[in-house]
Amino acid sequence: MKTGKTLRVSIIGTGNVATHLSQAITASEFDLVHIVSRDIQRAKALAEQVSAKGIDDLSLLKSNCDIVILAVKDEVLTPEYLKRIPQDIILCHTSGTVGMSVLTTHAKHGIFYPLQTFSKQKEVDFKIIPICLEANSAAVYNALELLAEAISTKVYSVNSQQRKALHIAAVFACNFTNLMYDISEKLCQESGLDFDILRPLISETADKVQHHLPKDVQTGPASRNDINIIDSHLKALGNHADYQKIYKLLTQEIIQNNEEL
Repeated sequence: MKTGKTLRVSIIGTGNVATHLSQAITASEFDLVHIVSRDIQRAKALAEQVSAKGIDDLSLLKSNCDIVILAVKDEVLTPEYLKRIPQDIILCHTSGTVGMSVLTTHAKHGIFYPLQTFSKQKEVDFKIIPICLEANSAAVYNALELLAEAISTKVYSVNSQQRKALHIAAVFACNFTNLMYDISEKLCQESGLDFDILRPLISETADKVQHHLPKDVQTGPASRNDINIIDSHLKALGNHADYQKIYKLLTQEIIQNNEEL
């Protein structure tokens, strides 16, 4: 295994994770050699941005690559597809839920999971993004750790079961929370209000949990079990049966959570 500038990495995929990961690796001391995609035009477009080579032929990875990172949809990770990737490299994937066992087609394999929400249109500071690692041997782990530490200051050893739990937690913390923002924005629109009026509240709420446990900074009518306000809100949502269901479910969860304190 080579190290330093001669450690060569290729990425399969051209989506959000692949885009940001390729940019971070390019900015590190390691070499990003290939961007691989079945759509050669997408591969070349991303490769041009990060000074790599865009290819659509997996066999080309064999002669000049040490680590191949699969930044693709979970359904792509089939034995048939993975067997097309040369055997004499470290193969890892970036999925939050797929177990490491799917990669047993290769003698050297592991997990390289960056825990963040990625969008192509928004830059991220990869240095503060947690990268969760798992590997089938100490040698593979050490190689992945070298790469991870070159692009992030937050590197964690996380097994497959923990990673799945972490991914579920992330769905609650990120995806479900963003849905609440979307509902809030629609309710504002209906009343002729600009969503901007809520941004300071959103920022303050997010800032609190950087310094305190979420349960310790919970506020609102449900945290006080203020039945009058809760009923008033539910009546105001009379034209939105789906929002009422969400409001009731989350309100009950907050009340129950407070009773357990």
